Amino acid sequence: TVSLSFPVLLVPVQLQDNCNGGSCHPNLGDLMVGRAAQLSATSTCGMNGPQNYCILGYLEDEQKCFNCDSRSPYDRHNNHHSHRIENIITTFEPERKMKWWQSENGVQRVSIRLDLKTVFQFSHLVLTFKSFRPAAMLVERSKDFGRTWKVFRYFSADCANDFPGVSQGPAESIDDLICDSRYSGSEPSTDGELVLKALDPNFHIYDPYDPTIQGLHFLLFFLRLKNLLLILFLICCAFKCNCNGHSERCHFDLNRYMATGQVSGGVCEDCRNNRIGAQCEQCQPGYYRDPQRPIEDPAACIPCACHSAGSVDGGLCDPVSGRCVCKQNVEGERCDRCISGFFGLSQGDNSGCQRCRCNSLGSKSTSPCDQTTGQCICEDFAHGPECDQCVVRYWGLGNTVYGCLPCDCDVGGAFSTVCLSVSGQCQCRANMIGLSCSEPAPGYFLAPLDFYLYEAENAAPLETKCGPPLPLYHTQLPQHPGLLHVRTAAQEPQTISLQPGSSHQIIFRPHTPDVTVTWTGPGFVRVQNGAGLRFAVTNIPLNLNYHFVIRYEAEVCISTLDTPVCLSSGVRYYVDITFERQSTPDPYCRSHILIDSMGLIPKIESLPNFCSERALAEYQQYQCVELVERAGEHTLPEVCEQLVSSMSAYIHNGAIACKCNPEGSFSSSCSKFGGQCDCKPNVIGRCCDTCAPLTYGFGPNGCSACNCEPSGSKAEVCDHRTGQCPCRNEVTGQRCDRCLPGYFGFPNCKRCQCNGLADLCDPVTGLCLNCKEHSTGPHCERCVEGYFGDPVSRETCLPCRCPDVKGSGRFFARSCTKDPNALVPTCECEEGHQGFQCDSCAPGYYGNLLLPGARCTECPCNNNIDPGDGEACDAVSGECLHCLHNTHGPNCQTCKPGYYGNALLQDCRECTCDRLGAELTRCPPDGPCFCDAVTGQCPCRAGVVGVLCDQCEDGYWNLHSGCVPCNCNSQHSLSKLCDKITGQCSCEREYGGKQCDQCAENHFGNPDIQCISCDCNMEGTVFPGCDPYTGECMCRPGVSGIFCDECSPGHNPAFPACEPCHACSLLWEKKVTDITKAVAEMASLPRPPNVNDVRLQKWMQELEEKLNNLVNMLGRDQNELGAIEKLMNLIRTLLLHYLTLMELHCDYMTLHNKGHICEIYYKYHLFQSMWLI
Repeated sequence: TVSLSFPVLLVPVQLQDNCNGGSCHPNLGDLMVGRAAQLSATSTCGMNGPQNYCILGYLEDEQKCFNCDSRSPYDRHNNHHSHRIENIITTFEPERKMKWWQSENGVQRVSIRLDLKTVFQFSHLVLTFKSFRPAAMLVERSKDFGRTWKVFRYFSADCANDFPGVSQGPAESIDDLICDSRYSGSEPSTDGELVLKALDPNFHIYDPYDPTIQGLHFLLFFLRLKNLLLILFLICCAFKCNCNGHSERCHFDLNRYMATGQVSGGVCEDCRNNRIGAQCEQCQPGYYRDPQRPIEDPAACIPCACHSAGSVDGGLCDPVSGRCVCKQNVEGERCDRCISGFFGLSQGDNSGCQRCRCNSLGSKSTSPCDQTTGQCICEDFAHGPECDQCVVRYWGLGNTVYGCLPCDCDVGGAFSTVCLSVSGQCQCRANMIGLSCSEPAPGYFLAPLDFYLYEAENAAPLETKCGPPLPLYHTQLPQHPGLLHVRTAAQEPQTISLQPGSSHQIIFRPHTPDVTVTWTGPGFVRVQNGAGLRFAVTNIPLNLNYHFVIRYEAEVCISTLDTPVCLSSGVRYYVDITFERQSTPDPYCRSHILIDSMGLIPKIESLPNFCSERALAEYQQYQCVELVERAGEHTLPEVCEQLVSSMSAYIHNGAIACKCNPEGSFSSSCSKFGGQCDCKPNVIGRCCDTCAPLTYGFGPNGCSACNCEPSGSKAEVCDHRTGQCPCRNEVTGQRCDRCLPGYFGFPNCKRCQCNGLADLCDPVTGLCLNCKEHSTGPHCERCVEGYFGDPVSRETCLPCRCPDVKGSGRFFARSCTKDPNALVPTCECEEGHQGFQCDSCAPGYYGNLLLPGARCTECPCNNNIDPGDGEACDAVSGECLHCLHNTHGPNCQTCKPGYYGNALLQDCRECTCDRLGAELTRCPPDGPCFCDAVTGQCPCRAGVVGVLCDQCEDGYWNLHSGCVPCNCNSQHSLSKLCDKITGQCSCEREYGGKQCDQCAENHFGNPDIQCISCDCNMEGTVFPGCDPYTGECMCRPGVSGIFCDECSPGHNPAFPACEPCHACSLLWEKKVTDITKAVAEMASLPRPPNVNDVRLQKWMQELEEKLNNLVNMLGRDQNELGAIEKLMNLIRTLLLHYLTLMELHCDYMTLHNKGHICEIYYKYHLFQSMWLI
C-alpha cells in the first residue's frame, strides 16, 4: 500500500502552450522520486530470510529458479537478490532492470500503498511489470488518511466477470467509474505496462483544483494474478507542481525537499499575478488576498493601501487579511495617524510617532498634544512646547501636585518677587533664609518697629528756663543705672539728684513678677517744667521718614509727632526735646514729667513699592504702629508681625546679627523677631549685657540679686561689682543681715554680756563664745569642769585636785565643788572611780591607778556579774569571778556546760534533749544533757534527728525504742517511709500489714504472688472480712449470702440491719423449708405413665408460686401472720388435689399390677408433705 499525506489534484496530462485560456500548468515530474519511505507492500519476498522462487515460461535463460533475500536493501554488488518495494522508484543508474519488487511466491491478493502527504496536480500513473500483468486489479484513493477508501479505476481482462455492473465504456468525465481491459492481457509476458490517466484530454474541466479530484492516499490492489508471483519493475507517478494557475514552470529543490521532511521538493518559478511562494500560494509583499476571489484568480491579490510612514516594512499589509500592520504608536485602517498622546508621523521613526512629552502637571490631562507639531495645551501659569516650565514669578511644576504656584518671595527679605522656577527659591537678602526669604538665618533676627529706641536715662539734659544753664550730664550718667535705685521701707520710689539743684532726676523701676511693665530700661527721667533732653541718634539704617515717639508718664502716656521726619543713614543727629506746660503759675517751676524713652518708627508709606494697598490697609486696620508705641510685652497680630519683619529686612538689607553677650546669654542665638537673646538669671537687655535693677556681678553666671536686708540696710541698691549693701550702724554683712562682732539680736543689735571674759557672742542668741580664764556658760558665768570659783563675783577659777590636777594623767573626776565652810573642794568622781580624791576603783571596775595614764575600766564580764558585788571580778586584772545567768569563762562569755544560747545577751538556756533519742554517754539518765553551747543541738542516736533528738529519721520509727528501720516491703509499699509512731508503711491497695507483706483486709491469696479482692460487703462481715487464704466472706450473725450482702432467714430483710424476726416466725420458717424441700423432691421424680402431665404440671407450678410467696412473707412484719395462715391453707388445698390425682392413678396402676411403683414414688412423699403441713 502506498500513501501520501496531502491532497493530490488530478489534472489533464497534456501541456499548455499558453495560460490565456485558464490556469497555467508546469511540466510533469515523477511523484515517486524521494518517497521510498512512503511506499509499502503487503507482501515482499525474502523479508524474513532467503526464499526460492521459479518463473514458468522464462525464456531468457536456462535457469528457471532463483533466490530472493530482501532482509537488506538492494546493492548490485553485494545484495542483488533484494527485491524490496523501494526498487520500483525510477532511477537512471546503469543496469536499471537488474532490480525490481517481487511479491512472495503463491500470494494472490497483494496491494501496494502510496502516501503522498502533500498537494500535487496528479497527471498519470504507469506501472511496468517484469512478470505477467495482473489479470484483475483496482486503484483506490482516500481523502481521510486511509480511514475510508473509494475506487478510482478497475482493470481486468474480463471486466464483466471480475467487476460485474461496472461500465466498460470510455470515461466521459472525472466522476465516471469504469473498468479498463486494455492493460490486462496475457501479452507481453514481461515489460508490460499499465497506464492510468487522471484526466482524459477530452474531459472538459471547469476547475482542475476541484476537491472531487483530490486524494491523499493511493492503493493498488492486485486481486488476481496470472502467475504464482508478481514482479514489478517500476511505478511512474507523473505529476505537475501545484502553482495554483500562476506559473508555467517549476523545478525540484533539494533544500525544500529536506525542509519539508522529504515530502515535497517542487518549487514554482516566475509566479505571475503578484504571487510568490513555492506554489504561488501567497501574495507578494505589498499585496493581500481578496477573500471574495478563488486562489487561482489572477486578480485575487489586491495592492495594500497602507501609509508608508505609519506602517511597518514601508507600507506592507497582512497578505491574508490585508490589514495594515501599524507601527507601535500609529493607528487607523491605513496607519495614517498617530494614536492619542503621540505626534509627528515619520517614515524614519521605528515607532511611527513620538510620545507627547507634555508635563502631566503642566498640561491639561484631557487634551493631548497637537499630532503634527507636538505642542501641548498648558494649564494656567505653565508654558513651553511641553508645558514643563512655569511662567515668570511662578514655580513648582513637578515638585507639587498643584502645578505652578506663585512665587512667595517676601517683600522685604527677597530682592525681588522672582523665584527659581524649579525650587521656588527666592533671591534672599543678607542673612535671610527660607524658600521665601522670610526667615532670618541662625544668629540673626528681624527688628521690631520700636527697635530704634533711645532711653531717657542716657540722654543729655538741656537748660531750664527757671535758672542758669545746666551742663550736659550725658557722659556723667551711670553705666549701671541700678546703682541709683533707692527704696524706703514702705517701698516707695526714691530719686537721687544727678547734681544738687539739678532739674533732672532718674527714677528706677524694678521689675516685679506678675506686674505689667510700662517702661523700658531701668526706669524714668524726671524732667522739670521748661527743661529738656537731648537724644543722640547715630544709627539710622536707611534714608526714610520716621515717626518720633515720646514715652512719658503722667500716668503712662505716649506722644507721637504727627509729621514724620526724614532721616538719612550715616548722619549723626541730636534731637532736643523741651518739656513745657502751657501755663506756669508758679515761678519756682516745681512741676515735672517722667520721660521713659524716645523711639523712631519707620513710616511704611515712605518705602517705595514695598507692599500692596491691601497690605497697607491691613497694617493700619490692625493698628500695628499703635500696638508697639506702648512699652512692655505685647503680642502682635500675625499680619503686623509679617509686615514688620519684611520692613526690617528691607530697611536693614537683610537680618541683623544677634550679638548676644557670651557671658550674659545662654547661647549666641536670639529670637527671630525682636532679637531678644536668652539671658541668664537677672540679666537684661536685648543682648543680655546689663544686670537687672537690684542685681550685681555681671559675669558667666549672670547677675546675682542684691537682696539687701531692708531692716539692716540703708537702701536696696548694692555695689554693682561686689554686691555690698549700705549697712546701718552696728550692722554688717554683704546683705546687711547680721550684727557687728560683739553684738547680737539683729536687727536691734546689742552688745554681748559675757562678764568681761569673752569678746564675741552668738549673733542671734547672745551666747558668749570662747570664754577666758577657765570660765564657761552662756555668759561665762561659771568655771569649766576641773576648776572651781565664781566668775560672776570676779573670783578666779582654780584647778581641782582629784588626786592630781586636770591634764596630769591622774585626774579621775568630772569636777569639784567647794563648800564655803570646807577647807578643800569635794571631787565629783568619774564613773568607775570612788574615794575622796577618786583614787580607787568602784565595784565592777578594775585598773592599776599607780601607772601613768591608767583609769578604772569596767570589768569585761559582758554584763553577767552583779555590779554591786565587790568580788565579782579581780580589781587589778579584771578577770570575772562570779558569773551569773548560767555563764562562765574569764569574761563570762560562754554558757556553762548543759546550757546553750548567747551569753552576751544573757540568754543561756538549759539543754532539753529527749533522753529516748539522745546518746547515753552525752545525756545520762541521772545527769544533765550536754548539747551544743550555741545552737542547742543535742547528740542523737543513729536514726534519730531533730534539735532535741525527739524525731525519727525518715525510714525509721518508734522513738521509744531508739528508732528502728521501717523495713517496708519494697514491692508492695508506696514508699520506703512509714508512720514514725506506729511504723505502718503506705501500702498498695491490695496489700496490708505493718510492712505491706500481707494481703489487705477484704483480700486473700499469697502476698508474695498476688492478693485478690474478696468483694465481701464490709457492712455484713466481721473482722477479718474474709478468710485470708480461701477468700470466704465471714458473715456476722443475721447476715448470709456469698458476699455477706443479704439478711438470713428469720431476720428482717432490711440490710445491713438484719434484725431478728419474732420467735413464732421461726416455726413457720422451719415448716416452709421442709415443704419446699419435699416439693422439690416430688418435682424431680419421674412421672407415672398415663398421667395428665399438663394438669399435674399446672398444680406443681401453682404450688411452687405459693411457697415462694410464703417464703417472702416470712421476712416481713409479724402483723402479716394472718396472710401467712391464709396462704398455708391454699398450699394445703393444692397438695390435697395433687394427692387425689395420684391416688386415682395409683388405682389404675394397681389394676394393671403396677401399683407398687405408684406407692413408692408418689404416695409416700405426698403424705409426708401433708404431715409436715
